[in-house]
Amino acid sequence: MEIKNIYKLITGSLIFLTTIYNSFPIQRINEIYLDKKDVFDSTQSDWFFAASLANSLHVMTKDYIIEDELLFDKDDELDYDAIYETERNLRGMRLFTKVKIDVDSINDYLCNINITTQERWSTNPSILFGTGGNQTNWGGKLEEHNLIGTGTNIMFEALHRSENKIGWQGRIELFQRRLFRTEFSMFGSIMAHKFRTEQDLAFYKPFRTLSTEWSYGFTGKNHFGDDFKYINSHYELMEFHERNYMMWLSRSWRRTDRVFATFALELNDVNRGKPEFHRAYDNSGKIYIAFSSVSEDYIKTRNLNQWQDEDLPIGGWGTAILGRTFAYKPGSERMYYVAGQGEKSFLWKDIYLFGQITGASGFINSYGLNTYEEFMGLSFYKINREMILAARIRQQSVWNWDGLRQLVLDNDYGLRGYELNKLNGDNRIMANLEYRYFPDFNIWFLKVGGALFWDIGTVCMQDVDLGKTQWHNSAGFGLRFQNMKATGATSIFRIDFAFNFDEKKFGSIIFTTDQLFSVFKKHEFMLPQIYGTEFDYE
Repeated sequence: MEIKNIYKLITGSLIFLTTIYNSFPIQRINEIYLDKKDVFDSTQSDWFFAASLANSLHVMTKDYIIEDELLFDKDDELDYDAIYETERNLRGMRLFTKVKIDVDSINDYLCNINITTQERWSTNPSILFGTGGNQTNWGGKLEEHNLIGTGTNIMFEALHRSENKIGWQGRIELFQRRLFRTEFSMFGSIMAHKFRTEQDLAFYKPFRTLSTEWSYGFTGKNHFGDDFKYINSHYELMEFHERNYMMWLSRSWRRTDRVFATFALELNDVNRGKPEFHRAYDNSGKIYIAFSSVSEDYIKTRNLNQWQDEDLPIGGWGTAILGRTFAYKPGSERMYYVAGQGEKSFLWKDIYLFGQITGASGFINSYGLNTYEEFMGLSFYKINREMILAARIRQQSVWNWDGLRQLVLDNDYGLRGYELNKLNGDNRIMANLEYRYFPDFNIWFLKVGGALFWDIGTVCMQDVDLGKTQWHNSAGFGLRFQNMKATGATSIFRIDFAFNFDEKKFGSIIFTTDQLFSVFKKHEFMLPQIYGTEFDYE
């Protein structure tokens, strides 16, 4: 009797809930409209007398480039998660300075979707000039981010570098987000100067959306020439020829709190000329099995790294890697490999915290070899709409590392005002604190702001006690300019004046692009790898 009553109660509850659910109408998408705005819009303050001519010189993004990214279609049920993800993905393509998707309800059962995009100026010829660390670069670059409106990115660069008397350097890059409108991406690049040539190629199917189940691909590199081994203010040339190939297959489950399983094979073939230039894991094959997970929500914001809209990610990432190395060529070690990485971010009102910790080691029998540990932290406090206090810390350490390592601490790697490549070692710790000011002030289409900063860091060999190392400090101020008709790292121009506390003087004025560091990090799927093999050669 009691069982029958329970059954009736459950059945009645289900009928009641079903009735309640069906009483809410389900909206479906009636039409999807694209509103593509030119680079210069007559309704905005940056319109000027030659804006029409400038717009005519820019090829608008083809409709299909936008349509291929839509996660919804006509007659689909309205899904706000799909709309928000589509907006983020379109913004992440860096073809537009603004992206907005609105839902226009017709009645309780039908709605229209209005997609508004504003084109960025995609053809960027530029004069390159940069100083810092007692070195100067100058040259030119031509970058097209949206070749004839197809979303293709191509770049040509010629740069004269005084660093190590490198002289002229040339670079060509080509990136196609959707090769022939497929799910595959392709990237290729060639860089060459008198000391070094790098040829890189990647062909892969990425986890393009939160619903993508499979990712697989191939990467290959062919690098040869000479690396620089730094000894105080001098260097020694290390002849080398390295080829590296990697293939992977990865499966994902679940749209939120995603879980991944990955199998990867990597082959390394290198000739470094002299035994003393040997590095860990040279001439090894690697087999990886990795289990990972990621969870991420987004908050649209601005005035963190730039004046334009940014998607602030909140969530976490974690991976566990099991591997086995084998002798691809004589002289390499056979060992087991275990690694893990975890990261987490939080946002409480106007305070953001991010932390990432990485640990890895090879094992020969029970002996640990090539052990690596790293911590990275990011944080900001948003004082008000125009001001933030931002911080970064990164610490890298190794034990029983079998091979040459070189981590540099200088103007390029986080210590402004110091000579390039002079401070180097096996282990490194650095921290940066910045006060960033994003006023609502512009000169035509350039936003103008500023920053105050303090940098600190040290490098040492792996057998040196951290308490016996010398710490280095710099502090200063700078200006920031952003081209609001462009997006990405090159849209920001940075000028910094740094005081070197070791030498008790201001170093050379730093001219470069982009912020020194981003105040947040995206939680995303990453392929398994050998941690700790980073080598700073330039």
